[in-house]
Amino acid sequence: MEPYNVKVITYPDLTKQYRIYRNMVGSSDVYPRPPSDRNPFDGKVTKTILVDIAQYVDHVSDVSLKRTKKKVYDYARSNDWEWFVTFTFSRDKVNRYDYDECIKKLSKWLNNLRRSSPALSYLVVPEQHKDGAYHFHGLFSGIDEKQIVWTGRYVVKRLKGLRSRFVRTSDKIYKIGSYKLGWMTATLVKDKEKVTSYITKYITKDMLNGLYGRKRYWCSRNLVLPLEEVLTLDETDRYILSQELEEGSRFKKVSQVCYGDMTQSVNIYEV
Repeated sequence: MEPYNVKVITYPDLTKQYRIYRNMVGSSDVYPRPPSDRNPFDGKVTKTILVDIAQYVDHVSDVSLKRTKKKVYDYARSNDWEWFVTFTFSRDKVNRYDYDECIKKLSKWLNNLRRSSPALSYLVVPEQHKDGAYHFHGLFSGIDEKQIVWTGRYVVKRLKGLRSRFVRTSDKIYKIGSYKLGWMTATLVKDKEKVTSYITKYITKDMLNGLYGRKRYWCSRNLVLPLEEVLTLDETDRYILSQELEEGSRFKKVSQVCYGDMTQSVNIYEV
């Protein structure tokens, strides 16, 4: 991809997000690539790291985190969802401290669920308890209604005030009947913006650091992503675009990343 300094993301509901970068993205002048050579023993390409190794590793981790969070956010926001689901693993059936075993059981269950629900769509992310055990959260749609079972319970919410108290709402708590690996709750999605934010927050640096080289989220193949376009504008045109967006945006944010002597900032607007 050619270097750019403006990205326009269009979501299926036609909402547009503009990202205006201070420096060019993908330009070797701004982000110089380290020289490469070949290992004389195996012939593989090696690179010379120009910054402190700890700083380099931290930078790579941050980039990976942002890439994963953006992908989860885009999938969550660009598709329609019916259910927000949380499920755990019973210690009698799964070693819930072993991530590889958990995801093996999870993948098998998702494949079985797809057989009974051909229109199934899903996006699932992991979360780790303080004691090290794993559980999962997901957004689902297209589940065969025969699989949905009311548990007889209702959602309980905490009311904030001088004295916090809990009240039972009219929102029912369901479960997916085919899930037999542990405890599960499923609630109807009423606000896609909220559940998008909610599921994205589970993608944290601590979580990803423990999952190096492993799958970090699961999504069905029938999901869509937003349309992305990139532009290269001169300083004047970027300034004019920024001023127009400042007046008409419903959402604004400034993000900054520092890496060695390099600093990249981006102004994000949503209209």
